[in-house]
Amino acid sequence: AEQIDLARTQSSGVRDLKHFLEFAERGPRALAEATRGSLGGFESPFEESVASALVRKGWELHTQIGASSFRVDLAVVHPDAPGIYLTGIECDGATYHRSATARDRDKLRERVLRGLGWEILRVWSTEWWIDAEGTLEKLDARLRMLLDASRARRAEEAARRAMERKEETIEIETVSGWNHGNVESESVEMYAKNVTEALIPQPTVFMEADPVSVVDAVDPQAFGDSAYDSTLERMIAHVVEVEGPVLDSVLARRIARAHGWQRTGAHIQRRVDALAIKIHRVTQEEDGGTFYWPEGCDPEASVTFRRSAGKSVRNMDEICMPELIALAREVLTGDKRGEEAMIIMARELGLQRLRLKGANRVRIERAMALVAKT
Repeated sequence: AEQIDLARTQSSGVRDLKHFLEFAERGPRALAEATRGSLGGFESPFEESVASALVRKGWELHTQIGASSFRVDLAVVHPDAPGIYLTGIECDGATYHRSATARDRDKLRERVLRGLGWEILRVWSTEWWIDAEGTLEKLDARLRMLLDASRARRAEEAARRAMERKEETIEIETVSGWNHGNVESESVEMYAKNVTEALIPQPTVFMEADPVSVVDAVDPQAFGDSAYDSTLERMIAHVVEVEGPVLDSVLARRIARAHGWQRTGAHIQRRVDALAIKIHRVTQEEDGGTFYWPEGCDPEASVTFRRSAGKSVRNMDEICMPELIALAREVLTGDKRGEEAMIIMARELGLQRLRLKGANRVRIERAMALVAKT
């Protein structure tokens, strides 16, 4: 559910799907906590001023989130999950002053919101008027603390789920053409059951980078200016260092999302490539994939295959051939060969299907062939 961002669509079907998934995940509590996205614009110039300042700091905000007249003034979108909110921000603007009593304004409202699962921060107009910059820095620091805490919780949850998955039977869905030679459909489940226990060593984890975390602020308006090069270079270097070897289109996508753009056009790709190629080693693969490598990581040396953690999932074409070779070497170290080894590799890569002449199957076969030659 957290992957569905209602701010991007007005479809009632998408909204209902999100709420259904929330109910399936958390039960009846999700019905009380459900929101329908932004229900209006800014209710005061003060709210707009706070929101504009936070946007310059790289945060994405939605206004008037809630139901009926009971709304959160500003809701900060979680950078890692656009379908949920990191926190709500209450301003002493129009909604605050409409409350009948001081208790309603200062205690009851916040207590109800926290009971509905919201983390609430408050910004006072007097503090903003006296020292807007200092108040902004404090607010930004608190938001980043909440983000760090949220990421730690999500990482723990991802690790717990990964451990649970290891204990479950791994099911591989085969397609027409797999059940030939000496591989029978009845034996596929047997091959998959003991993969994590008997075949694959402790994994190295792939995690997505947060390029915004290494700069003071992002400025979409300055993206094409040469004076902005140093900021982009720091963001690019961080992504390559954390995710590298990283596909060129993935690198450009990370930078685009950091600036609030949902699409990565040719202009963004060219801009990122022009800076990245100056400071990072590049390899070009047979299928056309271009990968940037971090410092100290040699494409000619042995590379470790990185398994995905949590929501940091890579598509097959986003994984470079040296990593696929490393995975093939792990699998082929045992007594697994041919179609059996290919099934195990597919499962490790998160694939449920391998088409007979599909690009994914071709890349897996190529990696296995290169290992067999050595």
